Amino acid sequence: MPTNQTPSPSPSSRPGPLELAIKLGLIVLLILLCFQIMAPFLLPVLWGIILAIALYGGFTKISHWLHGHQNWAAALITVLTLILLLGPVGILAAKLVENLQDVANQLQSGAIEIPAPPPVVNGWPFIGEPLYSFWTLAATDLEYAISEQASYLENAGRWVLDLAAGLGGGFLQFLFAVLIAGLLLPNAPSARSAIFAFADKVTEKNGAYLVNLAGATIRNVALGIMGIALLQALLSGMAFLAIEVPAAGLLAFLVLLFSAVQIGPLIVVVPVIAYVFWTAELLTAILFTAWIIPVSFLDTLLKPILVSRGLDTPMIVIFVGVIGGTLSFGIVGLFVGPVALGIGYKILTEWTRREDDPSDLEPRD
Repeated sequence: MPTNQTPSPSPSSRPGPLELAIKLGLIVLLILLCFQIMAPFLLPVLWGIILAIALYGGFTKISHWLHGHQNWAAALITVLTLILLLGPVGILAAKLVENLQDVANQLQSGAIEIPAPPPVVNGWPFIGEPLYSFWTLAATDLEYAISEQASYLENAGRWVLDLAAGLGGGFLQFLFAVLIAGLLLPNAPSARSAIFAFADKVTEKNGAYLVNLAGATIRNVALGIMGIALLQALLSGMAFLAIEVPAAGLLAFLVLLFSAVQIGPLIVVVPVIAYVFWTAELLTAILFTAWIIPVSFLDTLLKPILVSRGLDTPMIVIFVGVIGGTLSFGIVGLFVGPVALGIGYKILTEWTRREDDPSDLEPRD
C-alpha cells in the first residue's frame, strides 16, 4: 500500500559547513548591526517599557472612563505623568539654582559668616579633632580655609559638575521615556500577546506566569520604592522650604536619591535636624522634627507592603535584586535586578520541585 512520505533531502542539497558558517556569520552581523543602530535608544526604550508596565493599570481605568478611547487615554496619562514629573522637579531645580547663586554671591562679597564650632565637636571620635580645627579656621578666616583645601574643593566641584551633567542627561532621557511609554500603551494588548507567545516558546509551560511575575514586580517596585522615594522628597522639601533651610532644593533631591538607592533619607535628615535645633527657635525645631521623622520612616512602614503585594517571591529576593541591580546597572537596575532575580528564583524552585508536589505556579491575586 503506497504511503505519502516526504523524501529526505539528498546529502548534496544539505548546506555544507562553509555555507552554514557564512549564513550564521551574516545573521550575527545583522544582529550586531541592529544593536549598534539601536544602542543610543536602548536606555530610553527600556525606561519607556518599564513606565508603560507601571502605568498600565491606570491606563486601563482611564480608557474605561473614556469609553474605550485608548489613544485619548494614553495621551491623557502621558500629560499627567509629565505634569507630575516636571512640576516638583522644576520647583526643586529652581530652588537649587537660587541656593547656588546665593552661595556664589556671598562667597564673592565675603558675606558668609560661619559660626564657631561647639566644643562637643572636638570630642567626636575619629573625625572630631580635624573637623574642629578646620571649622575653627573657616570661622576665623574662610578665604584662607578654602585656599588650604583648594585641591579637594576642585575635585569636589568637578564631581558635582559631572553629576549635574549626568542628572540633566538622565532627566531628558526620562522625559523621552515618558513619551515612549505613551506610544506603547495603546499597543499594550498586542504587545502583551506577543510577549506571552515568546515566553511560552522559551519556557514551554510557565511563560504566562513569568511574564505576569515580571510585570507585577516592576509595578510594585515603581510604587513601593520610586513612589515612596518621591513622596519622601516632596514632603521633606516642603518642610525644608517652610523653615527656610539653606539649599532646600538640593537637600530634597538628596532625600530622593538616597531613598531610591535604599540608603534612606536619614543620612540627610539627621544633620538638618541638628542644624535646625542649633539655629531656629525651640518650638520650630520640635515641630520640624515631629514632621520630618515620620516622613523619614515612610519607606520602612510602606515598602514591605507595597513591594511584596500580590507576589509569592520572598521579600529578601526582591530587596537583594533592588540593591544589587542598582549597584550593577544604576537606577535602571532598580527594576531589572528584582525582575531578574525573581524570575531566576521561580525557575530554580520549579526546577528543584518534586514532580508529585501539588503546588502550582499561579501568581496570587
